[in-house]
Amino acid sequence: MQTSNRLFTLRIGEALRELRQFVEVANRQSISRAAKSLNISQPALSRAIRQLEDSYGAPLFTRTGNGVVLSPAGSALYSRAVRILPALDEAREEIEHLQGRAKASLRLATGDLWGLVILPEVINDFVQAHPDVVVHTTITDDGTRFEGLRNGIYDIVFGRLSHKYQAVLHPEFEPMMRQATYVYCDARHPLAGTAPDLETLLAQRWISPGYDDDAGPGRIGGHPRDFAVRVENVMHALMLIQGSPLIMAASSGFVDLFRQSGVVHLELDDAPRPQESGAIYTERALQKPLVREFLRRARTRASHLDLPSWPPSIETSPLEDR
Repeated sequence: MQTSNRLFTLRIGEALRELRQFVEVANRQSISRAAKSLNISQPALSRAIRQLEDSYGAPLFTRTGNGVVLSPAGSALYSRAVRILPALDEAREEIEHLQGRAKASLRLATGDLWGLVILPEVINDFVQAHPDVVVHTTITDDGTRFEGLRNGIYDIVFGRLSHKYQAVLHPEFEPMMRQATYVYCDARHPLAGTAPDLETLLAQRWISPGYDDDAGPGRIGGHPRDFAVRVENVMHALMLIQGSPLIMAASSGFVDLFRQSGVVHLELDDAPRPQESGAIYTERALQKPLVREFLRRARTRASHLDLPSWPPSIETSPLEDR
């Protein structure tokens, strides 16, 4: 009987692992990118997906030139899996926490600016005040942040509120600051210290630091550009731009960080338009005391920032007293 129970538990664990792998492939729309994220080999993940398809007797993905997309059967499984997995994770964490076997957790997803510049100090202070809590932080693209919030994987997402959030989730959005997009280059670049016009900027070769290729201040935004390099994050872009003839568009909030690495922003006549950025979360997440406290700390941190295109103070949110 005990042997049967162990076998049953192992099979359940295997089924959940396969389900998590399936969801990761669906979110990434690529087996290779999902394998990298899951830290397993691509052949191993391909075999796992085939086994899952065999167990359901239907193809779960349709192969395309750019990767994979969900089939009708895959969409049916995905819609259930993204509800089941977060609920099981929460239940396991709560049980383990009640038994003293694990810490409580707070899951965050951010873009580069929040993850690299704004939140590190908040996270450090938070974990010092809560030694019984582990904070999971993922710096990732907006699409992954959106899917994670929709599927209950993340408690809070930090960044700008795009239309897709409002169209699908109707989440709470708490603006905490404003940011604009600047154009950066190495301090030894011929354009450094100048105010180049649009034609000159469009004649340069660019780095895309892992998000919208159309991003750019003023009239630059939306113009096609000659991208020499595309990378997955701003830190990789920063390493590449140092000492190079390339330029890139990135948030105004990186000015101080970039300056320390010898990278400067260009003073353009066409001023960048600031955009609101802040915390995105659901009403369900707000019921957690840890979420409310982290938001309070993030709000305080953002209100004391003195960076380009950010106002000197932010009015207190009505959520302050919740």
